[in-house]
Amino acid sequence: MSNISYDCVVIGAGPGGYVAAIRASQLGLKTAVIEKESPGGVCLNWGCIPSKALLKSAEVYTEIKHANNFGITVDSVSFDFPAIMKRSRSVVDRMTKGVQFLLKKNNIDYLSGTGKLLSRNSIQVSTSEGSRQVVNFRKAIIATGGRARTMPHLPIDGERILTYRHVLAQKEQPKEILIIG
Repeated sequence: MSNISYDCVVIGAGPGGYVAAIRASQLGLKTAVIEKESPGGVCLNWGCIPSKALLKSAEVYTEIKHANNFGITVDSVSFDFPAIMKRSRSVVDRMTKGVQFLLKKNNIDYLSGTGKLLSRNSIQVSTSEGSRQVVNFRKAIIATGGRARTMPHLPIDGERILTYRHVLAQKEQPKEILIIG
């Protein structure tokens, strides 16, 4: 295990974490972000942004269906659900790269993995491949973000009971859906 030291370590690279890391770096602190997935958090990767991309596709489809209201004739209109989902993910990928660029531009080290506090001033970063490193720090910001809430009598199975991640990774359009929350 290697030891690295930072003035500030931010756990989580969502909208709270990456912005805090950028500000810490701007204030002259040697800064690192620890994130187990893609930067941008739930909002960018699995919430607001992909949902808005899907809504934009639905809006365009609806406008075209009602083109005759504007004096425009469209003989037929259909949609390609997999292509719509692919576009949504490409919007996410583009924005994730933007966050990565901002981190790099601000000289912030991006540590891919999960963090486990070991002491008041050290954290262990573990990657999905099983490697570990200890990171020492003077200050830490915990910005671990949101999670899907489970309900006791509705266990998430990824088939009938889905989280936002499952829904936004669908390959086929569901025939019916009930959204709770």
